[in-house]
Amino acid sequence: MAEELSSAPASEDKRHARALDTVLEVSRSLHQFLDLDRLIAHVIGLIRKLLEVEAVTIFVHDQARDDLVISWVENTDASAGEAVRKARVPMVGSIAGDVFRTGVAQQVERVASDVRHYDKLDQLAGFRPGAMIAVPLPTRDRMLGVLEVLNPKRGAFARGDLDFLASLCGIIGLALDNARVVTELERAYRRLREIDQARSRLFRKTRDENLQLRRQIESRNRFDRIIGCSDRMLEVFRLCEKAIDSDITVLIEGETGTGKELIAGCIHYNSARKRKPFITENCGSIPDSLLAAELFGHGKGAFTGAAGARRGLFEAADGGTLFLDEVAEMSMDMQKALLRVLQEGEIRPLGTNRQRPIDVRIISATNRDLTAEVAAGRFREDLYYRLSVFRIGLPPLREREGDVPVLVDHFIGEFNERLGKHITGMSPEVLQCFSLYPFPGNIRELRNEVQRAMAMAEAGGKIEMEHISQRIRGQVPVAFSADCGSGDLKEMVEQLERCVIGAVLGRHHGNKTRAARELGLSRYGLIKKMQRYRM
Repeated sequence: MAEELSSAPASEDKRHARALDTVLEVSRSLHQFLDLDRLIAHVIGLIRKLLEVEAVTIFVHDQARDDLVISWVENTDASAGEAVRKARVPMVGSIAGDVFRTGVAQQVERVASDVRHYDKLDQLAGFRPGAMIAVPLPTRDRMLGVLEVLNPKRGAFARGDLDFLASLCGIIGLALDNARVVTELERAYRRLREIDQARSRLFRKTRDENLQLRRQIESRNRFDRIIGCSDRMLEVFRLCEKAIDSDITVLIEGETGTGKELIAGCIHYNSARKRKPFITENCGSIPDSLLAAELFGHGKGAFTGAAGARRGLFEAADGGTLFLDEVAEMSMDMQKALLRVLQEGEIRPLGTNRQRPIDVRIISATNRDLTAEVAAGRFREDLYYRLSVFRIGLPPLREREGDVPVLVDHFIGEFNERLGKHITGMSPEVLQCFSLYPFPGNIRELRNEVQRAMAMAEAGGKIEMEHISQRIRGQVPVAFSADCGSGDLKEMVEQLERCVIGAVLGRHHGNKTRAARELGLSRYGLIKKMQRYRM
């Protein structure tokens, strides 16, 4: 009997030592296991081994539903453990819920007879509960869940098991809280990576689109995309190539529809400034007050409606080219302001006192004769000399000998692709009409006319006389015959001469040099007759 009494304290001491070893092992595990599931499985295994119990369960509080979720469970029946993992325990009407709400650890010797027992878990687990210890899992600032151990194999828990689990749960709660923080950080990191990857994809897509767009713009503004092989256009190309190599100020003169903006774009996109902006402004389309704000920008409150500061086109085009179309339409005050910018290389936004330096190449254009405008006092002479350092004159379409058939062929190809039609060309009569018609709207009018005619024509066919506008059909000469025309002899001779010139020009596709050679005239003589007959 004395030997049994003396062996009990020794057994308790040994168990206490094992408990301390277990606490130390759990503390070490916090650093050994990065994965939370592996960590908790290891800790539960240590608890089962030390306390020699059938089951260990960890409940975690679901804040959204305010109940307890079985997050980890281990018992002697692995299949039963899988069954109870999906179960939920109410906050009221369960021992675990009572421990969670009060924050006080509890030891229950006969679980089945406790009024708080939630017996649905017994059915799922497949065994009858005996004794239980339930301890809360605290974290830094809240209660995280509950740890339950069930059915000690020796029939009852030993003295000190409750205190041991209570001390151990602080460590487990800290581990779970740290794991929660790590999980949130990992989730945030994954989200940041997704955002970063999406940003990278968007950046690459935007970059590729910008490169593609730049290639398209540069392709559209190559000189070989400007259609024309007449002597006048070859001279224009030669001048443009000279203008490319410097930042010289360029003045492009030509009638409406001759392609002044296209030429300006070609100069910019083939120059050293091609990576910088090319910005256009029609100076005749808006009043002076708005034009000044548009070009130079304005400060907040500079005028009624100026709710905030806004930079102007000179700043927006910094490093690039600013194309000023219809520059002759500017008022004298606006001309003076533009002259000051060109002289000083600085702008001052409206409503501000601060000068801002700019680096912009100016290309301007007009459909008027600026020398006549200067002589009439409608355009400043000093500004004229600033703008016209390098002049390029675009010829009207009627003076571009031989270019009409080439342009027509180009436009037919363009609209075939755009409209999905297959127009094979134009009849000789239509081409003759186009060659004789003066096209006061120049290339723009020709393009519109071809587009209209193609819309009228049947796919797979040609553009015929009935497909073109009446104003152009009226230019076709009558057939060459003895009864050509009516009136007195002089009028009939003139009509006959007009018929012959028209027929020969049509045969040579509008080439005046070859037509003049066939007619036995000088080129100048043919042009004079065409002007006389308004051809």
